[in-house]
Amino acid sequence: MRGGARGGAAGSRSRSLHQAPDPEEANTRYAQGGIVYTGPDDSPGLLVEDVVGSGAGSRAAAELLSREGPPLVRELLIEDLQVPFDRDADGFEGLHLTLEAAHSAPRILHHRDTTGREIQRALTRAVRDEERVTLLPGTEALELVVSGGRCAGVHAARDGEVLTLLGRGVVLATGGLGALYEHTTNPPAATGDGFALALGAGARLRDLHYVQFHPTALYSPSGERFLVSEAVRGEGGVLEDPDGEEFVDHPLGSLAPRDVVARETWSMMEQTGSPCAYLNITHRPEGWLEERFPAIHARCSSEGIDMARQPILVVPAAHYTCGGVETDLCGRTSLRGLWAAGEVASTGLHGSNRLASTSLLEGLVFGWRAGESAAHSPAPVPDRRPSNPPVSIPEGAPEEAWRRLRRVVWNAAGLVRTADGLGEGLAEIEGLEKEYRGTALDGALIVARTLLEGALSDGRSRGCHYRLDAREEVAFADLPG
Repeated sequence: MRGGARGGAAGSRSRSLHQAPDPEEANTRYAQGGIVYTGPDDSPGLLVEDVVGSGAGSRAAAELLSREGPPLVRELLIEDLQVPFDRDADGFEGLHLTLEAAHSAPRILHHRDTTGREIQRALTRAVRDEERVTLLPGTEALELVVSGGRCAGVHAARDGEVLTLLGRGVVLATGGLGALYEHTTNPPAATGDGFALALGAGARLRDLHYVQFHPTALYSPSGERFLVSEAVRGEGGVLEDPDGEEFVDHPLGSLAPRDVVARETWSMMEQTGSPCAYLNITHRPEGWLEERFPAIHARCSSEGIDMARQPILVVPAAHYTCGGVETDLCGRTSLRGLWAAGEVASTGLHGSNRLASTSLLEGLVFGWRAGESAAHSPAPVPDRRPSNPPVSIPEGAPEEAWRRLRRVVWNAAGLVRTADGLGEGLAEIEGLEKEYRGTALDGALIVARTLLEGALSDGRSRGCHYRLDAREEVAFADLPG
């Protein structure tokens, strides 16, 4: 079951997604670069410094990830599920590890440029083989059931009917909100449904306005974006301006942290009038590029770009929600009986900017911990349906309303922000709320308002929350573990 939160997928596509459900349709499937592992010149302490150095987030969360992450990757993904990661006879443990931006050592484990898809497939197979798990594809969560101050299940829609699913607790794993932006690397269903569910039930959220923009989405005049993995730069690709000069002003150059590279790209485009930047990896032979990056190579070819002879045209796009539903290190939220894991959750790990390829590892580690915690919850399953107010399936909203919302969020809370722009955005959202109240747009509007209000109230400029009208700060206080 995926979170619907009275919204579902963006626009008119929401109904067709429900009619042809796919349990693997999630951001995980689209992760290209890889998952953080470890290497011969690596250590947990070094990974901690890279994570905290990139985002200035919770050191406790980073230490836990660094301590538990690589062993879990080895035991669950490599040995148990046998995910077909790329091999190298001379590599660490016979595996091929690559370098990505702001990492101190090659530690990224991958399957070509479709790592997320292979991990998703392996996990889905394991779930299907588990007799104690029931999948309900095409079921849309409408509202969390709260009884006696505790989350006890969900009201959901299936085949036009509302049903109530009760249990000892609920784990949200509904992903982020990138599809609320006009330009994004996310699939259409990533409209912040889990955030709306949590807000409706009274759970605390934090730092929702820390939205990371990936600096290298394929630029196409049609407006459709396609992620060009960080690994392209890890394998030697360089970002250049229209004159062929590398422009990222940072000691790490094109391999600087994502927020830095994205802003440098925006600045270059503003100064030169160029519609995009140019990612040059022409020093690699065509056969190597096609083998290492088959999906990216195929997409570039379809756009008329020969990666071996021409730079790839790229622009920044909304990519990852660093904040979310506030949790502890076991996935517990402020609402008893509710856990959250993955991009919907905020453990404090990412702080103001996520380190490349930590998303899959975070989902693995904290998903495991949240599942363990929820499974051992002592609360009994309610023996009758709680007396929540009745819910109904909301009517759809026109595609034009979704387009208006995405433009508002992109213009007001995009790569660079100002108080005036955020205020204007909130006024436009208020107008959309009046016009489309009671429709499938409700949840997305609540989430968008929360994002913009957070960005407006946060007068500091830091990481991926970049305020042109505020002094930039390098870091912020460590969050509680």
